[in-house]
Amino acid sequence: MKSPVNQVFNVSDSLVNSLYCIVDQVRPGAAIGIQGTLRDDVQSRGHILFLYNGVWGPLGFIKGKILGAPVFQQWCGNIVQSKIDSLFVDKRYHRSGIGGTLLRTYEEYCCANGVGAIVLQRVPTIQAAQFYSRHGYINIGGKYIMGKILNTNKR
Repeated sequence: MKSPVNQVFNVSDSLVNSLYCIVDQVRPGAAIGIQGTLRDDVQSRGHILFLYNGVWGPLGFIKGKILGAPVFQQWCGNIVQSKIDSLFVDKRYHRSGIGGTLLRTYEEYCCANGVGAIVLQRVPTIQAAQFYSRHGYINIGGKYIMGKILNTNKR
């Protein structure tokens, strides 16, 4: 079955504007924080952006980065790590499975690229912490730091 998530490196103005609309709906004011960096991140391939390719357009996205050096060595040794900067889903589609699909797709991408763990350095809300917890992420070092060891053998 083909994944409904697309990896995008070239972002059109209309697509970026749609993404800002999603961010504004989910966290008012957050669009201002990513507006200057989203296009640069995607074009430099320093961050990976996934979009749910639905009928309406982008229903959500995830932005992450494979790290050059392990950040939490005491937790997962010297394995390659990735971090998730943000995961947003249009509020009209909350609890529809889109967030989980985006997260699983990003985890699969990481496994395919030799990443053994994903870390979240900030989980801004109780709801976000619960979402990540349901997907196997655990607290690894403080109130807002979560992570997950990936099973790189299950490909």
